Amino acid sequence: MTTSARPLPVSTRSRRASPSLSPDGSAQPLRGGLAAFWALAFGLSWAPWGAAWLLGGDLADPVVFALYALGGFGPTLAALVLRAGGRRSPRAARWGTAGRWLPAAVGIGAAPAVVTALLVPGLGGAPADLSAGAAAVVAAGGPVLFALVSLCAGPLSEEFGWRGYAQPRLRRRRSPLATSVVLGAVWAVWHLPLFALTGTWQSTLGLASVEAALFLLAMIPLSSACWLVSERLHGGVPAAVALHLVGNAALTFLAVTSPLAMAVYVGVIVLTSVLIHLVTRPGAPRP
Repeated sequence: MTTSARPLPVSTRSRRASPSLSPDGSAQPLRGGLAAFWALAFGLSWAPWGAAWLLGGDLADPVVFALYALGGFGPTLAALVLRAGGRRSPRAARWGTAGRWLPAAVGIGAAPAVVTALLVPGLGGAPADLSAGAAAVVAAGGPVLFALVSLCAGPLSEEFGWRGYAQPRLRRRRSPLATSVVLGAVWAVWHLPLFALTGTWQSTLGLASVEAALFLLAMIPLSSACWLVSERLHGGVPAAVALHLVGNAALTFLAVTSPLAMAVYVGVIVLTSVLIHLVTRPGAPRP
């Protein structure tokens, strides 16, 4: 086979030389793949959690708790390490549109637990135990410390990695739905060691339980909700942090833990995810 010696048209050369757009609309290409991020995120989380388990795995031990807390920051630390190496995280929020993405993040974050609390008694389940939230606030040392711990444990420790680094790179080749499925599945697997540490919310469910399976399954539709507020509504990482924070707080205060409650909770999230993809009609992968 021979190749043509004719020069390419100017328009063709321009198209091939131009940088691809990132999901935030910037003209600079995203550098670096996902393999390094997955390895760092899991390594920086599972290594401390493994050490915590070897030391007894009880969060009542200050050393174990410190290792547990350090491991929780694995995704965000991985993104920061890669950014320091020149691989940027382009999920910047458009604060001028906060009137859209902030209410959406708060509403979508709270709705599954609130709807669950309203529906479960009518389905024969126990009403929400509002004392659980009060007990959590007391255990944390008061409302201020509870708010700080809730903000760090999950929202800030994870979202710079999941939605700030991984999501826009997955979106280069995948649709929003496929991105949510892949990222949600990885997010679920990342949580697995927490079931082995006494004192975590996951350990109260037990890994071999219906509640645990439903909790892990919820990561996929939750990823769709995070995609909506972070990318579609241009809220970036702050919107994902807000959704994650409100969702965790609602789960804590409304004590969504029984099998029936978890089933309703996941059902509401799945329905929300379906509505998101039907209403927004997301398009093809972003180049």
